[in-house]
Amino acid sequence: MTGETQLAFILGPIVSYFIGSIPFAYIVARVFGGLDIRQHGSGNVGATNVARVMGWRYGVPVFLLDALKGFLPAYLAIKYFGLSPVHPLVILCGAGAVLGHVFPIYLRFKGGKAAATSVGVFLVLAPKAILGAILVWCIIVAVTRYISLGTIFGAIALCALFVYFHPDPFGDGRYLMGVSVIIALLIILRHKENIGRLIAGTEPKVGQGGAAS
Repeated sequence: MTGETQLAFILGPIVSYFIGSIPFAYIVARVFGGLDIRQHGSGNVGATNVARVMGWRYGVPVFLLDALKGFLPAYLAIKYFGLSPVHPLVILCGAGAVLGHVFPIYLRFKGGKAAATSVGVFLVLAPKAILGAILVWCIIVAVTRYISLGTIFGAIALCALFVYFHPDPFGDGRYLMGVSVIIALLIILRHKENIGRLIAGTEPKVGQGGAAS
């Protein structure tokens, strides 16, 4: 391992974390709505809460920006160092961005639920798997009208689809497989309140008001 690569292993995930920490939901709500998104809706700093509080014309851009901050670190690691998507450095950069989104240093480590940023990361690392997971999300949301349920099933589907599409998921893809499982579990854990409301039958559906996100 060269000195440049060693430095990249140290700085790459750190820089990715700071990129992931950019709270686009907070910024958009503050700039365009004059409000602190943490004090409205569910209080979650994410695209769904922005959409519920301010409308989808603000929620969709927040989702895209949150996805971009996951996409860029992984993509740049591949392009700059000429690495494969399953290389540990690329995976660490993607994971750093996700952790930044969930635990942003700029908001005292209270951030979003990892879904949008994870989409951006896996568009680089495992595009077929994440596109399949998005399809699962669309089907679940269309049938049930629960965004949270779609996200949970999408996270589970991501892991299953990675195994299906990757030629050697437990060989050279083992690190990415492991991170996929960890991120999926993180997404599910971040939705524990939603799960409680789903069980209780109080989770708002698409088109309804409420505090879910």
